[in-house]
Amino acid sequence: MIISTLIADDEPHARRYLKGLLEKDGAVGVVYECKNGNEVLKFLKHHEPDIIFLDINMPGLTGIDVAAKLKSTSSLIIFSTAYDQYALKAFELKAFDYLLKPFDEHRFNDVLQSAKRNIEVRKQADFSTKFTDLYREYNQTLTPHLSEFVIKNKGITKTIKINDILYIEASSIYVILHLLKNKVLYRVSLNLLEQQLPSNFFRIHRTFIINQDCIETYKYLNNSTYMITLTNKDVIISSRKYKDAIAKKTSNL
Repeated sequence: MIISTLIADDEPHARRYLKGLLEKDGAVGVVYECKNGNEVLKFLKHHEPDIIFLDINMPGLTGIDVAAKLKSTSSLIIFSTAYDQYALKAFELKAFDYLLKPFDEHRFNDVLQSAKRNIEVRKQADFSTKFTDLYREYNQTLTPHLSEFVIKNKGITKTIKINDILYIEASSIYVILHLLKNKVLYRVSLNLLEQQLPSNFFRIHRTFIINQDCIETYKYLNNSTYMITLTNKDVIISSRKYKDAIAKKTSNL
């Protein structure tokens, strides 16, 4: 595992010292340097190193100021300073560790090795998640019918089992998945989705596909249409076009 690091310190000799220690570790591939807080923020707009060694006492924006401005980052932040009164504030900002100057090579290596173990565990977890997602997508190409919907929204992934859906409603370029207590928007055409659904789902209208297992009652309306009540008490009137298909499905209920 090769990691990247950023050294942020206004003192050139401090940057040289840290860089020399990092270059002794074969797992450290790239070492970036910044000399003040503004440079760090500009750098982090385009890069996300695995570890940031962040000096607290820099002119202008301090290391504390920089960390407070980072809304979200996967980088591990390790503060360094000659003043131990900043330790509590550093950990309030979710710092991974804290180096009190002057620190020796032994203390530095303890912190670095601990950070590397943390990064390795996190990257393995990320890989496992990505592999699971890929396998699910691949498996769906092998099976004739959908078994679940994977909904991704603002970084949150939610899985909806196909048989938890009572009915599906067309809505422009989306469909609405109606569940027992809520509904979810999913981007796909109803016509395309219809081909991927299991046999307990069938179409009753150009706008609706229902789950046969979620029909509570149905009533023929004498005009080639049916009034179908689902288990969540929603009522759907079928269109005449699907009279025969509905008669065949409901004959088994």
